[in-house]
Amino acid sequence: MKMLDYLLAPVALVGLVATGWWGLYQSPQRPANLAAQLEQDANAALARNGYDWAHVRMNGQRAVLKGAAPSEDAAMAAAEIVLRSGWGGGVVVGGVTIVEVAVDPGLPVSPFVWRAEKLADGHIVLSGHVPSRMIASQIEAEAARLSGGQIPENRMEVAAGAPGGNWQGVARFGLGVLSDLDQGEVRLIGNTLRVGGTETDPAERARLSAQVYTLAAPYRGVPLIKGLPVWMAAHTAEGLVLDGKVRNEAQRLALLGAAQANAATGVVDRMTLAPDMPDNWVALAEASLPVFARFQTGEMGYYPAEDDAGFVVEGEAPASLIQSVRQNLAAAGSGLPATVWADPVDVPVPEVSGIDFTKDPAAACQSGFDTVLAANPISFESKGSDLSRESGPALDKLLAVSHRCAPHLALEIVGHADSTSNSDGGSALGKARAEAVVSYMVAAGFEPGRLSALGYGPDQLAQVNENGDGQVSGRLIEIRVLTRSD
Repeated sequence: MKMLDYLLAPVALVGLVATGWWGLYQSPQRPANLAAQLEQDANAALARNGYDWAHVRMNGQRAVLKGAAPSEDAAMAAAEIVLRSGWGGGVVVGGVTIVEVAVDPGLPVSPFVWRAEKLADGHIVLSGHVPSRMIASQIEAEAARLSGGQIPENRMEVAAGAPGGNWQGVARFGLGVLSDLDQGEVRLIGNTLRVGGTETDPAERARLSAQVYTLAAPYRGVPLIKGLPVWMAAHTAEGLVLDGKVRNEAQRLALLGAAQANAATGVVDRMTLAPDMPDNWVALAEASLPVFARFQTGEMGYYPAEDDAGFVVEGEAPASLIQSVRQNLAAAGSGLPATVWADPVDVPVPEVSGIDFTKDPAAACQSGFDTVLAANPISFESKGSDLSRESGPALDKLLAVSHRCAPHLALEIVGHADSTSNSDGGSALGKARAEAVVSYMVAAGFEPGRLSALGYGPDQLAQVNENGDGQVSGRLIEIRVLTRSD
């Protein structure tokens, strides 16, 4: 027995040394291995729970949470995820023992837009920006309660930049109004709550509209609650559908022709003849339909005399089309109220596809504007300060570039008079042209505080736009990118 002990002793000693070596250099509990595993687990947990803005570096069992947090409670929630991502903690068991929150504030979103839509079947879709995940979950719960327990579709994203005051209270107020509509949408854009939709009962329509108007400062409510249209055009999965009543065949053919000449999709004609129909709205339809046919989404329609809505255009389109439809309706002059509730969308800008807007943001932004303006000159009507319609696509591309620029950058819009202007009035004309571009961008939702206008006369035009062969390019608008310290 003793001999056996002697024989096994060296084997036991080797095993003990091997175990010690493994424990010291290879075990997951070794500090270096443990920290690496915890870091991997923590970052995986963050990604799995949708915290793509956050990342973790481990110092032993102490986690340092970094990233651009959209809100304070988003940072706290991310820290909680990290704390629970490993084992139970302690020297033997391992795990994250403490989380140091070292996040930066996220860049604010402007405009800060939240949206809730009630479909014809009563289902609610939530989308847009919310200040925090906690508020998002509370809004989702409120929507479910108001729809009788039906779980809403949640597409909301946490972002920085929400306006002050009781933002959540205003959003929930909007949900309450939406629940009383047959169908519709509420959209909270900055401090403005827009409520649009359908309600067939005139008394209920009036009550809900009055309720929206009572929203307290700094917020304001804008209602557009309508009955059923007598005539309408709508972008649908079938194409551009024309539906409702017209007075005679000539009106039907005129509206159908305007739609077919401008729509990118097929046109479906469901219009019927009704000789007793009023025709004071037809001029508005004929004026707006050629532009509306190029909208991406939306509907437009005429509402009967007992409905205060009159003629309404809604949807999504490039900003230049929205401006054109407003101008066309104003020029039609039918005497009926005409409302445009449309939201601008960005157009593709292939000219800047090779620019990285995250690397040296100011230089990239400046390069983007210069590239677009070089290929897409902006012109004005009758050598004045009114933007020409031909400049619409160029302006839409400038807007799309501006949305890619970092939010801490400001834009100076510089206008120039052309060579036919006299020097005395040239700088005033140049400034008026710059201000026209500023107004266009503000109307499309760009933050006014980031824009300024400057004007020059015709002498400066040649100096700033002279190219290599000595010719003048005639560029009447330039954009200078400034940092807040400039």
